[in-house]
Amino acid sequence: MGTNYNRSIIKQVEELTLTNERLVCENESLRNENKALREEMAAFKTLMESTIEKLTAEIERLRAQINKNSGNSSKPPSQDGFKRIQNSREPSERRRGGQPGHPGHRLELPKGMDELIGKGMARRDLCDHTGGAKTYTTRYTIDIDIMLVVTEHRYFDGSTPKGAEITYGDQIKSLATLLSVDGIIAEERLSDFFSELTHGAIQLSDATIEKFLTEVSDKLDGEIEAIETDLLNEPVLHVDETPERCVEKPDYTGEEPTILKGQGTSYNTYVRTHSNATSTLYTVNPQKDIEGVERDNLLPRYVGIISQDHEAKFYHYGTAHATCGAHLSRELRGLFELQKVPWADEMRQFMANMNHHKNADLAAGKTRCDKDKLFEFEHGFDQLLIKGRHALSQLKANELGHDELRRMLNRLTEYKDSYLLFIRDYRAPFTNNQAERDLRPCKTKQKISGCFRTWGGVQRFTSRSSQK
Repeated sequence: MGTNYNRSIIKQVEELTLTNERLVCENESLRNENKALREEMAAFKTLMESTIEKLTAEIERLRAQINKNSGNSSKPPSQDGFKRIQNSREPSERRRGGQPGHPGHRLELPKGMDELIGKGMARRDLCDHTGGAKTYTTRYTIDIDIMLVVTEHRYFDGSTPKGAEITYGDQIKSLATLLSVDGIIAEERLSDFFSELTHGAIQLSDATIEKFLTEVSDKLDGEIEAIETDLLNEPVLHVDETPERCVEKPDYTGEEPTILKGQGTSYNTYVRTHSNATSTLYTVNPQKDIEGVERDNLLPRYVGIISQDHEAKFYHYGTAHATCGAHLSRELRGLFELQKVPWADEMRQFMANMNHHKNADLAAGKTRCDKDKLFEFEHGFDQLLIKGRHALSQLKANELGHDELRRMLNRLTEYKDSYLLFIRDYRAPFTNNQAERDLRPCKTKQKISGCFRTWGGVQRFTSRSSQK
């Protein structure tokens, strides 16, 4: 019995030993599995953090892209849509309205009134409210009197000139052209205007108005030549361009130009403005390329300062370039507000301070910047570029604002002379707003008409054909 008991004890010990070994193995397996799971979780955590960082950066990039508008980027106002755009003008200490010393304006009698009356260009009427009194005070009312005028021309028998028996006169042709091109009035509304004005006596068709425009446009060669001469002789020339929709456009790829006609669609053509304070010349081309500039044959002949919006092809012409500081300021604002780059706001303020100093000098009658002040500005510009490079080095390659800052620094470095020309040469403007204003009638025309129906129509609107 004792032996059997011992054997039972030994067997239980062996079973417990085996159980313990099995548990040790299972525990080791669980430890290894736990370690693997921890490593997997750590890798998953790293992956999730990296993914979240990338998604956050992408969200910020998309948010910055969506929030771009004409106030913080180079986008035109036509692409703002229904967004409420913050006013980009910097506040000043001036009160609203006319400033002290401003002469103001009020209604006055036209100068040379007697001469105008003598030439039949004006009429003076008298309305006596005195009842014949010899002493009186005078008040004037300025108005216009429009009426239908029919002129009968009589000739000797056999001397009647060839042509239609009844034609339109020069006054109605010039007025229709003025209202259509300068007033940007649609042809249908223009026809209604003349009908109401003459109590239905004159009913102008669209074809008749087009004929008026063609007739006037064909007579502008001398005026165009005078405008070109004025533009070429001035030290500063403002240049810009904008797209216009047209159902037709020329194709210059062949030996002879051919007209392409859109089938149920329209093409983008490009109106380019060349302007100064007194003259503006429009040209139109089917593409936004340097070949169109060569066909226009104005910039290739120009020797002077070209004010532009950093368009690469324009840098091939002129002797110097004043790249628009207003466009740069908007892009720097976007880099600061959308891409979260503090350096951009410093550069924007620096450019604004330089422009403020120039304006103060001009107001004081100075025609150039002091040498010491100019050196200070140029040194400050270079220091800001160095500071910008340092800020770029602190950003990761895929971080928000990295690529935008890199491109901005490269541009300001390469085109430093163009961005600083306005402070080096006071003839050079800080902005290209002159060209921007001159292109507004083109955009207004497109909003009213939608598009031009013929290539000849857009040429008549610009009063010049670029086709040679």
